[in-house]
Amino acid sequence: TKKVNMWAIGKPHAILSLSGHQSPVECVTFDQAEEVVVAGAAGGTLKLWDLEEAKVVRTLTGHRSNCISVDFHPFGEFFASGSLDTNLKIWDVRRKGCIHTYKGHDRGVGVCKFSPD
Repeated sequence: TKKVNMWAIGKPHAILSLSGHQSPVECVTFDQAEEVVVAGAAGGTLKLWDLEEAKVVRTLTGHRSNCISVDFHPFGEFFASGSLDTNLKIWDVRRKGCIHTYKGHDRGVGVCKFSPD
């Protein structure tokens, strides 16, 4: 699906449905404060939604293939994304763009994770 659907445990239907992606969503994560959601899609695009307003606040491009993993930095100003293009990118939410691309993986980056410290 091209949407991010959210459910509450015990509720039969989605409590929120976030649209905007043009290709299927392949990964999603919340920031620590649960104010923002970032989702990566098959087209390589990433979208950030403000949960309170349920609207897209950023659309970020740069991956050349499916974005298959995302993780927010514990402080929330940055997030990482991994792709089938074999790259890991670090994004600055405030500066609205990619600040670093790590290359060198032989295959797609299926998991990316920040250290808690």
